[in-house]
Amino acid sequence: MNYGYDLKNNVLYIDRNSIPAYNIEKNEIGVCSACAANLLSISYHSFDDLVIVAKCSSCNLISANIYNVDWIWLDEIVISHFLSENIQNENVGCGLQEDRRSDVCANFKLLKNIPMKQLQTIFSPAEINAMFSRAKGDECVRQYLYNARKKYDTFENVFGITINV
Repeated sequence: MNYGYDLKNNVLYIDRNSIPAYNIEKNEIGVCSACAANLLSISYHSFDDLVIVAKCSSCNLISANIYNVDWIWLDEIVISHFLSENIQNENVGCGLQEDRRSDVCANFKLLKNIPMKQLQTIFSPAEINAMFSRAKGDECVRQYLYNARKKYDTFENVFGITINV
């Protein structure tokens, strides 16, 4: 299943299904699987099971935490609001100097056009998040971006796509 999320409207997308939030409480719901920091809920959704969209307080990783109707945790799936073009509706490069804005836009568009499954094959969720943040001109966790950059050659060898973020 492909997961996406619209941060502006709090809508969860699962395989072309849009599931609006039934609750938008901010609660601590667990620990991030990428960095062990606290996960804070963004929104609650009902889709077969219960899905809580949460954001890590440290690495900003966004995930869907799936529970059954008895509130027993089933799975955690990293989601990205970059997953689907109909979800992507963010301003890229706001506040950047004009000469750097074109590079940021080009890097972001290139990265956005790479299928998420290919990125997930080589990079960790935190590294993908760092690459997208950097490509947009936002702040990112430097260590994750550094780790991702070490894998650029491997990604190019496997998929024939050059990443330069």
